Amino acid sequence: MAGRAALLALLLALAAPAPAASQPAAVDPRPSWAFPNARLRAAYVALQAWRRTAIFSDPANFTANWSGPDVCGYNGVFCAAHPTDGRVRVVAGLDLNHADIAGYIPASLPEGLPDLALLHLNSNRFCGVLPDTFSHLRLLHELDISNNRFVGGFPEVVLSLPSLRYLDLRFNDFEGAIPPKLFDRPLDAIFLNSNRLTRPIPPNLGSSPASVVVLAHNRLGGCIPPSIGRMAETLNEIVLIDDELTGCVPPQVGLLRKVTVFDVSGNHLQGPLPGSVAGLAAVEQLDVAGNLFEGPVPATICSLQSLKNFTYEDNFFSSRPGCPAATADGRWNCIPGAPAQRPPAQCAAAAAHPFDCSKAQCQATPPTTRRPGGRTPPAPHRSPLPHHMPPRRTPPTPPPPSSPTPSHLPPPPPTYSESPKSSIPPSTSPPSSHGASPPSSSSSPPTEHPGYVLPPLTPPPPPTTPPGHHAPVPGTPSSPPSSSWSPPQGGGGKLPFPPVHGVAYSSPPPPPSGDKLPFPPVYGVAYSSPPPPSKPYN
Repeated sequence: MAGRAALLALLLALAAPAPAASQPAAVDPRPSWAFPNARLRAAYVALQAWRRTAIFSDPANFTANWSGPDVCGYNGVFCAAHPTDGRVRVVAGLDLNHADIAGYIPASLPEGLPDLALLHLNSNRFCGVLPDTFSHLRLLHELDISNNRFVGGFPEVVLSLPSLRYLDLRFNDFEGAIPPKLFDRPLDAIFLNSNRLTRPIPPNLGSSPASVVVLAHNRLGGCIPPSIGRMAETLNEIVLIDDELTGCVPPQVGLLRKVTVFDVSGNHLQGPLPGSVAGLAAVEQLDVAGNLFEGPVPATICSLQSLKNFTYEDNFFSSRPGCPAATADGRWNCIPGAPAQRPPAQCAAAAAHPFDCSKAQCQATPPTTRRPGGRTPPAPHRSPLPHHMPPRRTPPTPPPPSSPTPSHLPPPPPTYSESPKSSIPPSTSPPSSHGASPPSSSSSPPTEHPGYVLPPLTPPPPPTTPPGHHAPVPGTPSSPPSSSWSPPQGGGGKLPFPPVHGVAYSSPPPPPSGDKLPFPPVYGVAYSSPPPPSKPYN
């Protein structure tokens, strides 16, 4: 009888609900420790809680010296005088780029570090979603969480940050729609490429003051919004590679007189290439390859004085002008007398069913059908091709971010005049990745930039060789430049290099294994960014 009672008690114990997991206890510093101010004490608590409860793996021991009250001496932690009270030092920057740390961002981290102006977590293994407490980061100017494992919908909490100017979310697993509010924010650089984003580009794209917009390698579908023409005074580079775009290129692109890179390759764009491209007076890289364009290559291409690379292979163009810019490419089209063209039957099928851009619908309701793999593809917003239309060549699948794809060599590092542990570097507008001057409207720091003390900056020189259409073969990184610079050893304090705000997306690959960078990380070179998938600028 006693045995049955004991067994019953055991079963009841197993069936009873487990007590709710308690929140991790606060990490209180030792009473003997003296902190310069309450903000640094709160930063200590937040960083210790992060390290002890939300960082699961730190194979390089990046956070090994995160102990003791000297928070400003921690690896990757940078302090500066508070912008409104210069007598108070605060944690103004957190840079864990390439640390290969696994974990997540707890809600307590932004709460304990409300004075951050830059947050760089590039190339780690952070996962989960961004907590809503990011709204505490009212001074955050640069957010780079690229090349991680973040998931969920677009993190709309970042759109509530009043000081944010540089947003880099590329190489993650964000999914769903791009919120229209993104293009209403005063962002100077937007990098969303290589996620799982779907739904068409919001029609208010043209409301954005950004100089660089990269949305490549998503499943957006839909058209290029005609409002893009309103970006004429600010847009310098736009990259929409492999986004399943449909419809026609709007003639308003001809208003983008300051654009140096316009890349819409690897989509399903149709109709003629508008003659208004003659308005792209500053364009250097114009890539429309891998689409369904038809008709003649506009003769106005020959008038583009800055054009260095015009790529239009793998389309259905039927003629081209004789200038070198147009004759240097053009394979796999329908151009009589040109080499390596499509079979006549394919060209005849395309010519028999020309696409009418006047009937193209820009924004349409996405379908509810699903493809294998769980993603919902966007609806094709164009008239269906005839059944005998030859299939397009599928764009190549981009390699993973870890595949190095080098670009131009970085310029020499700038010099600084600040005293140790006194300030963070400036976050000025992004220079062009192709050496051209940025738009004049964004040539100075934004007025809402956090008022930390900024040291002078020597701008980087332009690259010696402009990147072409074809990227170097992955796996063959260029030799690092010779330099007497040596990487910072341990400790934190002042930033030993400028932040990556405004970095060119044609950046060199992450450094090889080891704790030393093969080259000095400098302003205007995205040392912290993952390499592009297939081209120097996507």
